[in-house]
Amino acid sequence: MRIFRLIATPVILLGLLGFLGWGFMWGWRELTAPLPTTPPTPCVTEATDIVTPALVTVNVYNGGFTTGLARRLGTYLTDAGFQVGKVDDTEETIKETIIRGNKAQYSSMRLVMSHFVNPKVEYDDRIDGTIDVLVGTAWEGYAPTENIIYQVSPEGGTICRPPVSTDESPSPSPSVTPTTEG
Repeated sequence: MRIFRLIATPVILLGLLGFLGWGFMWGWRELTAPLPTTPPTPCVTEATDIVTPALVTVNVYNGGFTTGLARRLGTYLTDAGFQVGKVDDTEETIKETIIRGNKAQYSSMRLVMSHFVNPKVEYDDRIDGTIDVLVGTAWEGYAPTENIIYQVSPEGGTICRPPVSTDESPSPSPSVTPTTEG
């Protein structure tokens, strides 16, 4: 029995030490893991015959060096009747005006595009119903009034709008890798 204890005690202690080491490593990995993010809230699909600026939510991001450009564009779009969500700077370096959104929101994107000179269109996989306007160092300005579209017919007779909520739900980062349409 004494030999059993002489062998079993170190084996059990080594097993417990290994278990303690595994627990430490698991705890450290969980402690240093990035916090989970809340996924964006999917948009609400509404039936409509026409899409007007009042039905479109736009986020405006400044990717250039002109201070206050995003704020001025946000004010312009609000005055044009759009719902303006976020107005901020982006870490992306932007040259031209980019209109970014989900391809299913093309009718809403057309309304936004009509307000700018030579905007570039990019599509991403967002599901929250917003459209981003990114402006940069080579921003060409606003479109002439005669080129502005005030209403369009949506494809399929529906529009995807952000849900109305009291809390701030996350929006796709403007640095998402989009696909481009020339």
